[in-house]
Amino acid sequence: MTQSDTARRVRLEAEDRREQILVAAQRLFAQQAYETVSTAELAAAAGTTRTNLHHHFGTKRALYLEVVRRFAHLPEPPLVAESSGDVVADVSRMFDQWLELVERNRHTYLSMLRAGAPRRDPEVDKVLQSGMRAWEDRLLVVLRIAPVESNRSKIRAFQSLVTTATDEWLRRGFLTRADVHVLLSGTLLAIRTQVDELTPS
Repeated sequence: MTQSDTARRVRLEAEDRREQILVAAQRLFAQQAYETVSTAELAAAAGTTRTNLHHHFGTKRALYLEVVRRFAHLPEPPLVAESSGDVVADVSRMFDQWLELVERNRHTYLSMLRAGAPRRDPEVDKVLQSGMRAWEDRLLVVLRIAPVESNRSKIRAFQSLVTTATDEWLRRGFLTRADVHVLLSGTLLAIRTQVDELTPS
């Protein structure tokens, strides 16, 4: 084996270890508040040592921010390029696909919900706001409404419902996925109806 082959193998193993730590951290931060999770717990969950954890991420906070950053781009509503031309059908299909993606990435999603709790960490807020802006843009296009600030405000208010409804489904278990689909689809379409009624003809 050449020196370059050895370096490549070591690098890949390091990337695998880093990924293993991230996956374990997603699960722990989904189950517990950031403040209650220790580096010893994180290392044990990842099957590694605190020294190794610090080698890859430096601090617990840096690891936490990396978990949040990963979610900031996941999952967005489906691309509008898939539009059928029917807003009601597009919204229903969008939430079908989005809720499936959320369910597959349950731990990551719950980590994001915890990150959005009122701890008011400026760096966390900045990462989450970036992801939410992508949501705004996508939903405005799906609904075929103008990207003016009054409409963006309605979408931001809707995002609070998304957070609460998915938490009631995934963490608390009081809603089903079907319940969340009906609630989110109906509310988003109601927003569109209100915008249409307020828009001069």
